[in-house]
Amino acid sequence: MKSVYFLVLISAFSTLLGCNKFKSDHPEAELTDQYATNLTAASILKYADQIDKNLLKLPKSTSLVYMIGDLSFYVEKYIENGKTVLITEHAYNGAASNSLKEYYFRNDSLILEKVKNELSNDDGLIIKNSRTFLRSNTVFKIERRTASSNDAINSLPYIDVPLSLNNKADKTFLENVKTLNEVLNGSDKFEMVFENITTYPDSRYIVLKSKNQNSYTASILVKNKDQYIDSLLNNPIDFKDQKLAIKWIVEDKEAVYVPVASNTSASGLNR
Repeated sequence: MKSVYFLVLISAFSTLLGCNKFKSDHPEAELTDQYATNLTAASILKYADQIDKNLLKLPKSTSLVYMIGDLSFYVEKYIENGKTVLITEHAYNGAASNSLKEYYFRNDSLILEKVKNELSNDDGLIIKNSRTFLRSNTVFKIERRTASSNDAINSLPYIDVPLSLNNKADKTFLENVKTLNEVLNGSDKFEMVFENITTYPDSRYIVLKSKNQNSYTASILVKNKDQYIDSLLNNPIDFKDQKLAIKWIVEDKEAVYVPVASNTSASGLNR
């Protein structure tokens, strides 16, 4: 499986834009739509808008903030009535790039991927938006727009992108979702173990590493100590290469430790 690192970079630097009108329905999607669902691009967008309006009311789980090279990313999942309705992937590479991917689900089926990429270089800022619509796990419409500012891009219409007749893109989206769930669950190459805890005077971080060599790392800012943190500081060797039973929240793109006494009341916890 491809790592999130490469998935993000592929989407972030994609520059293909379609300029002509075309019949956008994938043939397989047209057949499945006739017998299985009446989803359209308009109805999917309306559904996604309803999810967005209710986000603050929905239970949320949050991954660690993972790092590999200059890239950092984390994933959030929103649940409604026991089912996943939205998974978001936040990725950033310093001041060079920033991307947000949003995956919307209905009845456990992926129906929409929205992407916003911001790229900064010597020529200024480039913003790219895309929307990919799916029915029965088949892409039936893709549209994009690009501009040099948020105000400009919000005033532009989306332009349809011609579709390929093969379903490789469809499978890629499902593979992406599988990887994002591994990020959220801390499984496979995203399973992290204790490396050390820093003791700088002005900040303290729990440093984690992947069980897979030469893979992802993560750090968790410790603002307030508790007995568990004291144990890590006093006896770090006892925790070396062990998976830690700790909680965190993500604030300003950084994972922050939640002391044990606060675990039951803190909002937005990873578990």
